Amino acid sequence: MANSVSIKFKEDSLVTRHLLVLPYILIAGAAILRLGFVGPYNVVPVFTCLLFFGACRPVREYAMPFLALVCVDIFLTTHQYGFVLTSGHAVTWAWYMGAMVLGAATLSDSISTPRVLGSSLLASVSFFVASNFTVWAEWGIYPKTLSGLGSCYIAALPFFRNSIISETAFSVLVFTFASCSQMFLPARYTRRSCS
Repeated sequence: MANSVSIKFKEDSLVTRHLLVLPYILIAGAAILRLGFVGPYNVVPVFTCLLFFGACRPVREYAMPFLALVCVDIFLTTHQYGFVLTSGHAVTWAWYMGAMVLGAATLSDSISTPRVLGSSLLASVSFFVASNFTVWAEWGIYPKTLSGLGSCYIAALPFFRNSIISETAFSVLVFTFASCSQMFLPARYTRRSCS
């Protein structure tokens, strides 16, 4: 990955119009994987896809990936897992929007390895802290004590390990691909802002 590379593309070029669908493809892939993935929990890099979407697309387009992932969560919770929706789901949904905003704030003007890794780690760690606090506060699984909160976080560590590995690896892969694609496009086809 280059030290500082823009990943914005002008929408009036035939080549770049094809590249503009990449953020949408990643979001669709994340949603599909969440629906049908069988294997270790939390290996679907949802936050990476949202970071990339936020870095590449304007705010006016955030509703589509947000609503797609919310619908997947609602379906999984109510139909596949047989649970009811709780206020804790709003925490997850807020983090979906937060990841896109984080991508826009830290990666829209330029990307670098430290920025990508930092953004990916921040999204994963903050979600781990907030979502597990919600589980502890809302569900009756753990005692409402500091040791209960600690037990909740400890029980979630295997999920967190899978999440942080997949998010970090996929972030480096996706943003490196975006950086490398710049080498094949004339400079006049790149742009700095989404508006």
